[in-house]
Amino acid sequence: MKVLLTGSTGFVGRNVLLELLKQQKYEVIYLPVRSEAKLRQQLMEEGFLEFPEVLKPLVMEAPNWDFSHLGVIDHVVHSAGVLFGNSLEDYMRTNTEGTLRLMQTVSTPNKIVILSSQAASGPCVGAQDYKTEQDQNRPLTWYGSSKLQMEQTVQAKFPQMNVVFLRPPMILGGRDTATLPLFKMANGIVQIKPGFKKKQYSFVAVQDLVGAIIQVLQSEFSLSALPQKYFFVASDQVITDIDLIKTTTGLMNKKGRLIFIPEFLIWMASQIISVIPSLTKALPSLSRDRAKEIWPNKWVVSSHSFEKQFSWKAKVDLKGALTDTLDWYVKSGQLIVK
Repeated sequence: MKVLLTGSTGFVGRNVLLELLKQQKYEVIYLPVRSEAKLRQQLMEEGFLEFPEVLKPLVMEAPNWDFSHLGVIDHVVHSAGVLFGNSLEDYMRTNTEGTLRLMQTVSTPNKIVILSSQAASGPCVGAQDYKTEQDQNRPLTWYGSSKLQMEQTVQAKFPQMNVVFLRPPMILGGRDTATLPLFKMANGIVQIKPGFKKKQYSFVAVQDLVGAIIQVLQSEFSLSALPQKYFFVASDQVITDIDLIKTTTGLMNKKGRLIFIPEFLIWMASQIISVIPSLTKALPSLSRDRAKEIWPNKWVVSSHSFEKQFSWKAKVDLKGALTDTLDWYVKSGQLIVK
């Protein structure tokens, strides 16, 4: 069998690639990448002394992908995407237009798994305990809007394609880069929390998300017959921002001091960061647009539909996911625990 994997040098894609190599079920793994050198370097870091023969790098960049020359491909895992940008157009170019280009040029695969995001749905509203796939989509950010537009456009233009969209919430685990600031903060004397109220979140460990992707690829039924195309995939464990901070400091044997910062100060900082390009680049999660995700008090979802449809269950709890993340940062030299 042949598989096409996008985003193979990113957080999720890198973990998916390692699992595909471990399973040894594919004779060819196509990898569209911007830099083949980066791909080779990452594989060396993973212990591959020689470049695996099954891997076929394709140097190209979304949205200018063209896979029409590859012939028949059995499976597609599309994990490439833009997390941070300066405009809606930046997100749309890769997250929406790039996905459409993939769908237009790839030969009809048996199964396609596309990584979307909880951001496409938005946070809980009012007294909601959690969101399901049946709830109204209300994305807050350009990123979330681009993911929702991607889902809707693909379903409208390719209604018969065997495609499933997975909507993970916060993803934790080895090879992540987004949570490095959290660990660096925990490694210090002071930990900062935006706002005075506890905020609730869903999360998923990257190995559980990879397991969900593999479960879809190995399912024996046609994806085109599914009554719905997008699914939340998350742990049943609901956490708070304080849980996140305290678990991280605990793993590092730190106590520190937790300081609550009024949200209006965070809002003011986001306004300043958004007009200074160097700060926007250094602190992308605090840009005016992405900071909108900080204000809601509940980002919780239910994975019941996916669990029932694909016989999947998240296994890794918060402590386990953060332990894997910490181990990776230390191993890769990105973090020195004092």
